[in-house]
Amino acid sequence: MPKVAVLTDFDDIRFQCQRCGSCCHHRRPAEFDDLVPLERLAEFVEMSNLIYLTPKDIHDIGHRARVKAVDFVDTLYEYDGNCIKIEDDGRTVILDLPVMRSREDTTCVFYRGGCTVYPVRPKACRLFPFRVEEKSTPEGDILLKISYNPSCPGIGQGECVNKGTLENLVADQFLSRSEEISSRIQGLVAHGGIAKNPQIFRTHPGRRRDYHVQ
Repeated sequence: MPKVAVLTDFDDIRFQCQRCGSCCHHRRPAEFDDLVPLERLAEFVEMSNLIYLTPKDIHDIGHRARVKAVDFVDTLYEYDGNCIKIEDDGRTVILDLPVMRSREDTTCVFYRGGCTVYPVRPKACRLFPFRVEEKSTPEGDILLKISYNPSCPGIGQGECVNKGTLENLVADQFLSRSEEISSRIQGLVAHGGIAKNPQIFRTHPGRRRDYHVQ
């Protein structure tokens, strides 16, 4: 198993959320189709800002807002809690990671002059304006490098950011997503559901069409 290291790539800075809503707009770049190949994933992540939802995020938001997951979770396939889809007799593996749904004007469905689920907002929202770049080391380990968006009006406000808390949040989000994916992949491999050296894609939710999957 690869080791995971988290690194903050900045000196001490101050930040306090101004509740301005500038981060509550979700970019879905038109340059990408419904399925994003693994080799273009870094480019896709750089150009988009989709809010990945952990199972805990989905539970907490649904409970507070008193809505069903399908009302705010965006996936390419019909949402069923399973983020792994298989096609072509196991030769194609698709990561249909749940993200926050947006309105036509790109605003989050929970933004109404402010975040209406702020106390239970997703980990991805709690991270903003900090962003994470995932890199592989020569040894095959994973480095999560944290930088920030200097255009956010909250930068320079409030108290100094606690780097330890930020690093723990990044590590927790990464491990939650990785464990969810790896457990499902291992189960499929064990039952022969995935072919050797499959093509791997991530979905670009928000562009819906009919799919027929196994």
